[in-house]
Amino acid sequence: MLVVGFFIKLKLLNPYVSLVSAMAGAFLHEIIYFFVGRWKGRQFLLRNKHTRKEYMRAKKLLQKYGVLSIFIIRFLYGMRMIPMMLMGATGFGTVKFVFFNLISLFFWAVIYLSVGYFFGKAAEHFFGEAKEYYFIAVGVIIFFLFLILIYPRIAEKIKKE
Repeated sequence: MLVVGFFIKLKLLNPYVSLVSAMAGAFLHEIIYFFVGRWKGRQFLLRNKHTRKEYMRAKKLLQKYGVLSIFIIRFLYGMRMIPMMLMGATGFGTVKFVFFNLISLFFWAVIYLSVGYFFGKAAEHFFGEAKEYYFIAVGVIIFFLFLILIYPRIAEKIKKE
């Protein structure tokens, strides 16, 4: 989303299409997990150690914050699949879920696109009109983020072998 906001700043993407696309993609992802939760969510979530731990964490959030938990979960890294399944598994109302999820998706998309847009504005200030370097800069940033996020997992797998 941040990169999309950056590309909006460069006028390479339409902000309205980007907003709707981001919301639609996230909504589709989350509604699928919601209905999987309705179908076999509890069994699936309690199946392994990692999802069991996240299940308990998400369940506490849901019990403590109710509908507000949809907004909280939206900004927690790595915690979107399990809470959506949990909402389906616990009988959270479908209409209620869709309504509040769409509202939270709107805020999430606007915030992230705006941050990317303003990052693009700052980058333009620092780099001037050197637009031909933006793609290289974005590629380098994505590469390093990928390394930062993936390297610990790879190192852990290597240690196990």
